[in-house]
Amino acid sequence: MLNAALLSATEDIKPISKATVRVVVQFQNGKLIESLAHMLYTEFQRMAPYAGFSPVTDLEEQELLAYLSTLLWLRVREADSVSDKTSVQYKPYRRTVAVPVIWYQVLIGIGKAYDKDYNLEFVPAYKIPQELLLSPVRLGEISNLFRQFEDSGMKICYGIPITDGELDFMAMCHVNEEVLSYRKSHPVYGFLASFVAQQELNAITGAMARVIYGYDTDYEARLGVLMSAINHAKD
Repeated sequence: MLNAALLSATEDIKPISKATVRVVVQFQNGKLIESLAHMLYTEFQRMAPYAGFSPVTDLEEQELLAYLSTLLWLRVREADSVSDKTSVQYKPYRRTVAVPVIWYQVLIGIGKAYDKDYNLEFVPAYKIPQELLLSPVRLGEISNLFRQFEDSGMKICYGIPITDGELDFMAMCHVNEEVLSYRKSHPVYGFLASFVAQQELNAITGAMARVIYGYDTDYEARLGVLMSAINHAKD
């Protein structure tokens, strides 16, 4: 135990917080995005007869991957307040586009987030592969398809989230198929973070990452169970 006299002599010294450090989280598509796109495509085919549609032939699985990627791109641009000639074309859809409920949960976590204990500001970044950026028209067409299947059990939300990101999500690292963090968070954030990956551990927070939340193989097994539970659940 420290000496009482020493504690008393130094108690009037006030620590000064250093300037906030900006941590840019560079996202890229993880394997689970491809798995989710595949499962959504399968759900469309399964639900088509019940929805009164013939099998969905004007939609390819790769387009669903592009759809999810474009929604991610829009979310990051929303979070970073980017408005240029490209993103402004998507403005009519930002508040109305259909978002699969699982993907919406991922998008909610993405955005600016602050760790006041460590004076860290997390900021998202995402460079979408050009072949995965849907045109505004095609984005709207696929969104309408989701709407048509909503009554048959396809669970969706509407619009790109506009709130700040969530610290427990943004502090996650997903590198080499492993999800970890320097924070102790609810395991759900590890699952959600497994959809978006980073190429390498962040230079600032990577050294502190000591809590392992799971691996891609674990989360992929859970994704199918969760998809089935969501789309078969009663409202």
